Amino acid sequence: MEEPRFHVVDTRRRFLSWFAPPAAVFVLGFVALLFAGHVLGPLQPITVVRAMLASKRDFFEDEQVKRLLMSHGYQVQITPAGSFELAETADLDSYQFVFPSGQAAADRVRERRQGKHAVGYKPFFTPLVLATFRDYAEALKKAKVAEPLPTANPPLYYRVEMDQLMALVAGKGRWRDYGPGLSANRLLVQSPDPCRSYSGAAYVGLVAFARYAQPAATDAEAVEQARGIKPMLDAEGQHSDDMAPKYFVPEGRSFATVAVIYEHQYLAYQNRRLDNGLGLDTDRVLMYPSAQHQTAPDLISFSPEGDAIGSLLMSDPALRRRAVELGFHVYSADTAQFGFAGYLAQRGIPEPATATGDTETWLPRDAQFRRMVDEIGDCPW
Repeated sequence: MEEPRFHVVDTRRRFLSWFAPPAAVFVLGFVALLFAGHVLGPLQPITVVRAMLASKRDFFEDEQVKRLLMSHGYQVQITPAGSFELAETADLDSYQFVFPSGQAAADRVRERRQGKHAVGYKPFFTPLVLATFRDYAEALKKAKVAEPLPTANPPLYYRVEMDQLMALVAGKGRWRDYGPGLSANRLLVQSPDPCRSYSGAAYVGLVAFARYAQPAATDAEAVEQARGIKPMLDAEGQHSDDMAPKYFVPEGRSFATVAVIYEHQYLAYQNRRLDNGLGLDTDRVLMYPSAQHQTAPDLISFSPEGDAIGSLLMSDPALRRRAVELGFHVYSADTAQFGFAGYLAQRGIPEPATATGDTETWLPRDAQFRRMVDEIGDCPW
């Protein structure tokens, strides 16, 4: 009979055999996060930068953008505001940078900051568009006001003649007059509050240019043009700050049959659908005014910290890539755009025909533009 054998267990080896595999996974994961820029931020000093942001705050509210800025040691503390609210009434000295959505609001900020630090950065642009639903766009096509652009089948993008569309609005017709099964509501375009939102103010300029074919050159002309188009804008009723949330909800047809939004909001919406496995929404479409208006939001820095944020938006490849993913046209040092068409093709999103013609909507000079907007909205400036 064999004698029993006794073995001394090496507890260190036993521990290592249990501990080593998960430790290796942890180390590899940590290294991956380190190189992705997700770990460095919390381990280094973080500078909180105070900012007042208009509609393009959706860029800074994006979780990936937050992480990328954190990896550079910055966290942006956001105070939301409309572009004209920001430009006209905000205490600018309380912030390290502001981000109004359009040139007129940015010029007003610079005017108020005269003699102080005010450095501008324009990292991207996005066109002003009219967002609607396919059957309504087809009704306008039947009325010879809109035509589909040859970018996809079925088309996601249309060209609309603003002067003819405004003639329909002024005629007080109803949607059902232009297509069976359409709403019995009056044919209108829903736009944001022009006193607060740049998109709302720019739409005022768009309508005035369609009606008068030239921007107001004097205060008297600004008032005259504003009074000429005011009935069409007053018919919309109470304005919201941003029409995109109402347009994109499932009940959007009831809230905003035709809504003034920015192109990037539509592209970001389509991207989210693709990320969630839902496919493109081919019911929602965009209409591009024949005389377009491109908005180039202007980040205006009041401090070295604001300068750092502006420089990162202009030069950091990851931030620029994320801007494209969020639907923006991104300026490059040597070309007009950075990766926009290629990214949309990769995602299977038809590229918008942004430049459908040589005509551009020209807004009045700042003083006359503000006078026109004030006449329309009775603004509390």
